[in-house]
Amino acid sequence: MLLTCCTKEGDTIYLANPDEKKPPTTPLVTVIYGPNSLGDRTYCDKIYKGIEASAAERGLRTLHLMPESMEQGQAYLEMMFQQMESAQDSVRRLFIVTSPAYEEFIRKNNRRLENSPNADLLYLETSTPLEGKGSTLYIDYYGAMYMAGFVCKTRHSSISFLLVLANPYTQSVVEAGEGFVDGYNDTTNSKYEKTLQIQYLSDEPGGGFQLADTTALRIYNEAGNGDDNVCVVPVCGGAMNAFLRILPDYKFYVCVDDYIPLRNGFNLVNVIKHIDTVLDDYIEKWTNGTMPKHQTLGLADGGTEVIIGNGTSVKAAEADSVRQVAIRKEAERYGK
Repeated sequence: MLLTCCTKEGDTIYLANPDEKKPPTTPLVTVIYGPNSLGDRTYCDKIYKGIEASAAERGLRTLHLMPESMEQGQAYLEMMFQQMESAQDSVRRLFIVTSPAYEEFIRKNNRRLENSPNADLLYLETSTPLEGKGSTLYIDYYGAMYMAGFVCKTRHSSISFLLVLANPYTQSVVEAGEGFVDGYNDTTNSKYEKTLQIQYLSDEPGGGFQLADTTALRIYNEAGNGDDNVCVVPVCGGAMNAFLRILPDYKFYVCVDDYIPLRNGFNLVNVIKHIDTVLDDYIEKWTNGTMPKHQTLGLADGGTEVIIGNGTSVKAAEADSVRQVAIRKEAERYGK
């Protein structure tokens, strides 16, 4: 198995600098990602950067594991659980699992750590707390994507929107799609003809986060049906890079997960998930022993943010009004 760790530039993962040695008693933060997910320029890259910045500030060691397949990911998980179970030292260890692809393994095995007082587990992207040892964190996209759907529907021109979803199983993807569709459909003050198309990239759980450029181009052309006046709304992780590469010049796009400046295009809306700053807060709480059992964060908590870009006529008061509606609807979903 290949272990990759500590320093990332572009799409390359480098081994740790041997000159930057920390004592073996230094607390260790280990992160496992979904297969081939680093370098996505969105969610996973923000996790990496957020954890590295937090660890550097607090003097922690880090290890980042990116498997090439689900089988290798399962092997990484088993290896880390065995190490944490058998550790005889007093070194504090935090194991962060970033992908819902490992849901079954985590829920079957988290109790194995209950006899390891110095080992802690943080599982991301689930709204259901773990039974037994381990913390969970979920950042809900519904409210932010509701706002995005509203902004897109109110744009003052005729346009077709292509909502691209990785798969119909990943909770964060499903709820993001529901939020966009609800915000779009709840908006009735648009005078211009618009259409909304929905495309799933995979019908497999955990699939659809990688895509060939040729496939992205085919999907884009089919959505336009001969007219390239299509705005892509990608909720598909690293697969969004394929759409960025094939996007014609001077077309609109909705950036999801992070703000990505377009060279010759227009960011209609930027929907941002602040997973980097949220994880910094979690690591700080872990170091002082106050990491929560579970949190669900969203638009009201600062877990997500919407930045309305160019090409819209949405005024500040109108944006604030729909933001309050989105916050209320998001809260109703989780009983906040």
